[in-house]
Amino acid sequence: MILTVTPNPMLDKTLWVESFTPGVTHRATRAVTIGSGKGINVSRALLALGEQTLATGFLGGYTGAQVRKLLDDENIPHDFVEVAGLTRVGITVFDDAREDYTAVFEPGPELSQNEVGALVEKVRSLLQRCRAMTLCGSLPSAGFDDLYFRLIESAKAANVPVFLDSYKEPLRQGLEAHPDFLKPNRDEVLQTFGIDIREPHGMKEMLRESSATGAQWIFLTDGSREVGVCAHGQCYLAAPPKVEVVNTLGGGDAMVAAFLYGWLRKMATEDLIRFAIAAGAVNAEDFMPGFADLNRIFLMSNNVIIEPLH
Repeated sequence: MILTVTPNPMLDKTLWVESFTPGVTHRATRAVTIGSGKGINVSRALLALGEQTLATGFLGGYTGAQVRKLLDDENIPHDFVEVAGLTRVGITVFDDAREDYTAVFEPGPELSQNEVGALVEKVRSLLQRCRAMTLCGSLPSAGFDDLYFRLIESAKAANVPVFLDSYKEPLRQGLEAHPDFLKPNRDEVLQTFGIDIREPHGMKEMLRESSATGAQWIFLTDGSREVGVCAHGQCYLAAPPKVEVVNTLGGGDAMVAAFLYGWLRKMATEDLIRFAIAAGAVNAEDFMPGFADLNRIFLMSNNVIIEPLH
């Protein structure tokens, strides 16, 4: 199975309004609530691709209980550590008139040393059953920025490859443990390293910096713009296909899931790049974060354009 770790999941509420105006009371025309967070979205996509997966991390309080119930409703296997604090709530408002959205996420719960230690032990006990592990997203509270570092070290000891998708200090410290795969987006790179991959030499600089960590595969994403990819030292620029965007959330998570699906099946390098990037585009065509459809991804792969980056 593939283990996904989401330290800071959330109860994700999405509301649709006809036209959003600040300072005005609105009546939503539609509302959807799901359990979400980067790793959970990866698990959702993996299941859709036919992979076995298990989601873990921290959940607490009545909001955490609701996330568990929603994951059960989707048949997403999970084994979270119960914490004293409340799992955060995220509110996304889609503006039908402008076809865009505004999102506000609560801060995560404060963690204790014992709670963090319980997750480390849980992951260690699960690694013996894993083919790969993903470490996804932010940490819910300060003081535990070494969590990803500790989990990567445990995975290395168990010979389990790790995909790291985070930012700021958890990413910095995680890199010191040498994860196998990386996927920061433009904002995360800018916040963590101060490098703008849209600048003339920014993409090359960041790929060079990331390669120095020893990661086998690196994806630098920037929404619908070109993706910088480095695979075993060879770098590429890959242009995602043009699609009618319904949802920009969860595309990177679908990409992570698709990459692991293809990597475990030993896809050829350029085929794997196309497959992973096509998964992000397919996700963008659907409302659900972490949406994946194997047939659509294979078809969409034909529209991904790749060129070497020297």
